[in-house]
Amino acid sequence: MVRYIKRATNDIFRIPILKTIFKNEKFIFTVRILALFIFFYAIYLGFVEPTKENSFTRAVFWGIFWPLFIVTTLPTFGRIFCGICPHGFLGKYITDFGLKKRMPSWLENRYIGIMLLFLGWWGVYYIFPGVYRTPLGSAILFAVMTVVAFLFYYLYKDMSYCKYICPIGTALRAYSKLSFTWFGSYQEACKECKTFDCAKSCPYGLSPFNFNKKNSMSDCTLCMECTKSCAAINFRFTKPGFSLYKKFKILKAEVWVYILILAAIPISMAFHHGLGRSNIAQEFIWYKTAQFFKKFIDFGGADAVGMFAFLYATLFTILAAVIGMWIASKILKKDFSTTFYTLGYAFAPLFILASMGHALEFFFTGNYERIVEGFAWGFGFSLDVEPLAKRGDKWLAIFHLFRWIGVIWAFYILYRRFELIESTKTRKLLAFPFASLLIIFFISVNLYRDYVIDTYGRKPRGHNHQNVATYMKQKSQNIQKIVPTYKDTIWLTDRLGKRRAYVRRVPTEVPKKRVYIVSGELDSPKCVTKIEGKFLLIDADAKTQRLHPKKRGCLSLTYKMPKSGYYTLYYVGEFKGDNKNYIKVAKFEFKRFDHSEHAVYDKNKMAPKTNKSIPIDILRLRNDNETFYSRLTTGEELRFLVLFDSKPLKNAIVTLKTEFGWQKSLFTNDKGIASIKLIKDYYPPIEKYNKRYREKFLVTTKYEKDENVYEATYYGTYSPNRNEFQSYAYALLISIILLLAISAGILFYRLKTQKPFKEVRIDED
Repeated sequence: MVRYIKRATNDIFRIPILKTIFKNEKFIFTVRILALFIFFYAIYLGFVEPTKENSFTRAVFWGIFWPLFIVTTLPTFGRIFCGICPHGFLGKYITDFGLKKRMPSWLENRYIGIMLLFLGWWGVYYIFPGVYRTPLGSAILFAVMTVVAFLFYYLYKDMSYCKYICPIGTALRAYSKLSFTWFGSYQEACKECKTFDCAKSCPYGLSPFNFNKKNSMSDCTLCMECTKSCAAINFRFTKPGFSLYKKFKILKAEVWVYILILAAIPISMAFHHGLGRSNIAQEFIWYKTAQFFKKFIDFGGADAVGMFAFLYATLFTILAAVIGMWIASKILKKDFSTTFYTLGYAFAPLFILASMGHALEFFFTGNYERIVEGFAWGFGFSLDVEPLAKRGDKWLAIFHLFRWIGVIWAFYILYRRFELIESTKTRKLLAFPFASLLIIFFISVNLYRDYVIDTYGRKPRGHNHQNVATYMKQKSQNIQKIVPTYKDTIWLTDRLGKRRAYVRRVPTEVPKKRVYIVSGELDSPKCVTKIEGKFLLIDADAKTQRLHPKKRGCLSLTYKMPKSGYYTLYYVGEFKGDNKNYIKVAKFEFKRFDHSEHAVYDKNKMAPKTNKSIPIDILRLRNDNETFYSRLTTGEELRFLVLFDSKPLKNAIVTLKTEFGWQKSLFTNDKGIASIKLIKDYYPPIEKYNKRYREKFLVTTKYEKDENVYEATYYGTYSPNRNEFQSYAYALLISIILLLAISAGILFYRLKTQKPFKEVRIDED
């Protein structure tokens, strides 16, 4: 035992404040007692207050436990959560007076804990969404885990529950290898040691003095018990993940943790929560498989789509890892098991870095608010706080980089792990792309998800319809209200402010659309409260019906859209002024489709529609390559056909004006057509660039005949062209390719410069 030692500059115990946090017995004991109280109090409230009003239980388990204590601390300080875990804290005392039996060999299987996490936690999460997120569900889950843990602590010695049965035990051991800290000892002091007090004091039966030599901290939970017995123990800062670049005793279960958790969280969420919420969700294999089995099986309250998304994500992830490594092993002429488990540690950063970025972003946009308000509720206070950031804040994009940092790190670890395999440089170079197949699959899923959301859009969230309605009502109260005259331009829009009034209440209901009658400029519309005239709707089947606006506050019309196709709404009214009659026509088109196999884009059916009763009309002619998923973008040329009494009107003045004030006017040709190119009128700073931005435009035309003045308006929106932002994706792809090429080049060069040992003998005679 060593009582005093001069600590190195990178030793955390040398820094007073960190020494207090990680080594001071009283401080650590206080933190453990506090964590224990909060843990059991959250379970208690979960049973006593099982309703959604109990925000405390959810804040503890789903606001602090997983995103902060697990995801955020692992790649930084390592397994520090295990050091204050209520199960481990009490388990140490339970084991002291327990039976201290040796755990049966069939239970000494780390895959038990892994599968409890993979299936019992995440599998249930996708199949029965929301079960664990209710206060009662959370309380039951952690209460059962606590009873099981205490039973194992009482029966078996050496905290065996933490090693084999704990759902997060092996996972924390695996991901802690990425941290920038290392727990070990000063080897010079340990050489003279004969008492081995650090090993005797370890409740897990470990030998801290061997951690450095073995390049592995084994099942160390950073409980710091051994630091009481010997001053030669250190806890130091190191290069992140440095142990992964050297040899150590491989634990096969750790590699499977990386693969299965990657499948269960980032990949499954990309399938179900990302692609599954896009406008083409029904086109993916997991959705079609779920619909097929629903014909034969009643899934009840289970989410069949979520279940199959989880299963397909697992299947694709395992296949990418196994097939890639199998091909690599054949190229290297090495045993598959050796290749798979030696190189498989490269997958470590993929999940943890991506989840860390998501957890930090979520903390600023909502989790902070939930934690503070939840704790206030739990202790009898009423507190209302605002999130630290709003969704869409550009500075949050820094957290999106975490996943790509994880990708680059994974490639680097793979490169370093290749050094541990004996093979020729050429074979290693050829095997590298195949060994990295899972990393490439992870990249592809992320890029494809972003592409689908950007190209086809995200489905409206049904449960937000009340919030949208409330928002629009509040917004309309701040908009100037008028009764228009013959001097005012009248147009129809689905936006009063920054949000659309498009509501899908529940998936089983027919979608509805709300349109407002407004006047004034595009950037400052005035709400019309009273107007005379008629409103006509031409539905997807070209049938015309009369509508009547709601007359409370801002005039608006709501209509159902049961079928796929264009729905065209008209306002036609007549005003008197300057001894003339002003006939005003306002037009609004909306394209709706249900994404099913029956939603076939028929060019004839999707062609612009009009009605003989419309005196003057503006028709936007469809481009040849338009589909349901097409959007109007900058640089695109639009063609407008002006009709008067249902006949093309030549030499009519057509004016297109954008939200920022740019406008262009020209005359229609002999066929009544005017072609106008959408200008790029959106120049924000790069940090505020939004590829989903929608800019409004308004097309107007005017025609006089006798004592009548005919005016028509056509409202629409357009987005930035994909060329303006897809260069980011290309740059990322090129960077990855360059990284692979550079890594392969370095590997090739290093192997080439390694000359075999050559013995030279000199004849001194």
